[in-house]
Amino acid sequence: MSESDAANFKLFEAQGWTAQAGTYGELTGQVTSRFAEPLLDAAGVRHGDRLLDVATGPGYVAERAEARGAVPLGIDIAEGMVAVARRNHPELEFMVADAEELPLEDGSFDAVVGNFVINHLPAPERGVAEAARVLVGGGHIAFSAWLRPDRMLIMGLIGDAIEVADVEEDGQAAGIPPGPDGYRFADQAEFRGLLEGTGLVEVAVEPVVLVQRIADAEELWRGFMGGSVRGSAFVRAQSDAVRARIRDALDAVVEPYWAGDALEVPVAANIASGRKV
Repeated sequence: MSESDAANFKLFEAQGWTAQAGTYGELTGQVTSRFAEPLLDAAGVRHGDRLLDVATGPGYVAERAEARGAVPLGIDIAEGMVAVARRNHPELEFMVADAEELPLEDGSFDAVVGNFVINHLPAPERGVAEAARVLVGGGHIAFSAWLRPDRMLIMGLIGDAIEVADVEEDGQAAGIPPGPDGYRFADQAEFRGLLEGTGLVEVAVEPVVLVQRIADAEELWRGFMGGSVRGSAFVRAQSDAVRARIRDALDAVVEPYWAGDALEVPVAANIASGRKV
């Protein structure tokens, strides 16, 4: 990706996540927050550790880290997310910063984590290198990344509805700038190679599989539209009639996931971790 494409994509994401900051917690945040503890476990975060939480969003991981007795700093490229994090957790420290260009000193943290950020970075190698730079020797890094939509069904069901509605998924036509492959690190070998390529040792990649209960198709739709950037931008770029067709199709594609009075939707991610020598 060229430097100009990377800059355009970062601006698109920063503005998009700022716009979604107030609605992110309606569904997407409920799901991502459930991966906070496994992520902190993978990084071995303990009482007294200085922790950098990359792409903190509303501060879910920072909050869980503080409950462990760690001292977190949360950063995010989206000013709106940082504003929500500060409002929700005034006792914690947050700042606007780019994961690929951390304005932080070398060796200033005992652990670095990033919950669902690595798949958003135009240069993930640079992001991991920056995480390693600010980490002390012997410290641990951990990142999470979604598995593909056939395993991460919140995205998968929306994709199925788009397909059933016979809508061509053309991001460029929808005004979405070129960006990184959102599912590159669904491949364990790719994820392992990313961390090992930065010189980390004891690298491990483990899948985490959960089931999210969702009230109905309408809650899934609202959660998707208020808790994604590229995906919701694509849907919003469609005509009213096409959006309605996608929404109607969603009612049908969720049918197999009803369990009693709610949908039970599988969600899955890889968590990769490693230690700095």
